[in-house]
Amino acid sequence: MSTELASVSSARLLINFLNQRFEAGFSPPQASGGAFISSDGDHTLGIYVAPLWEEDGAWDAHLTKMESRLSSGGGSFLLWVPPRAMVPGEEPDASFFVQRVQAGVSSLPEDARTEVTFPVTLKLAKLREEGGYASVIGGLNRWWTRITENVNGTFHVDSTAIHRLTQDGEARERLWSDIGSLSHSIDVGQAANFDVDDSWTLQRLHDSDSRSGVAIVAAPPNIDPTDGILVRRSVRKRLAAANEALGALDVDLRVVGLIGSYEYGELETAGATVKAVNSDLFSRMEVVSILADGEVRPTFLPKALPWS
Repeated sequence: MSTELASVSSARLLINFLNQRFEAGFSPPQASGGAFISSDGDHTLGIYVAPLWEEDGAWDAHLTKMESRLSSGGGSFLLWVPPRAMVPGEEPDASFFVQRVQAGVSSLPEDARTEVTFPVTLKLAKLREEGGYASVIGGLNRWWTRITENVNGTFHVDSTAIHRLTQDGEARERLWSDIGSLSHSIDVGQAANFDVDDSWTLQRLHDSDSRSGVAIVAAPPNIDPTDGILVRRSVRKRLAAANEALGALDVDLRVVGLIGSYEYGELETAGATVKAVNSDLFSRMEVVSILADGEVRPTFLPKALPWS
């Protein structure tokens, strides 16, 4: 896992999900070899969590250093960094990052989520008077049709500075309208900048006996963690490791959480990849879930706990 705190916090997120889903009372995770265990007094879970990307020692050390600066003042938090986004290490960007995250932490209640925003500048360029089309590169690419609907002429949007647009539907609609209005003031061959927020998910876990701090879940920015080949290779590797780690434990239920880096939970594709690999890799796992953008998305989940 990228950091020790992120590993523990991700396991806690998965336990919280199971407690809510099955009205159970499993305790916070305790490390046991390469996995975690959690008990409700009568039965024990074995939990294995790992990221779906190759780990990078220098990157992990950088995240650990930043986590040490993010004093939570009590409480357990997870900050989900979107794909290819950078957690700054140089000043003044590092201090600005800390200030933004701590502001989100300070007002967040238990079991709640918010978005930490980082202002970025994008560029809109007009290529031709004719047509009604916008080509978009970067984080707004998936919404090129909505942008196209609001412009007259042919435009190019450079949105490489943004990695995750807010989930607020009204804010999104205002942005499309603002881009449309801006497009009317640009001549052919000219460009204009506009500001928008890069919005990263921050969540607070249930605090009872949890380890406090702000855990950062982030893939190294120099890789594409959604690349299909990388995900398939990582799924096979992590499931094999989960079998080894959980097979060494005397537990009643084996639980796996594979951590994906996606802009939004609903975009994760790793669950389908799990189902497509050799079933021997997950046949001994009662629960396999993808953890993405603060969500637990079950791939395999029993309808009830086996001892119910």
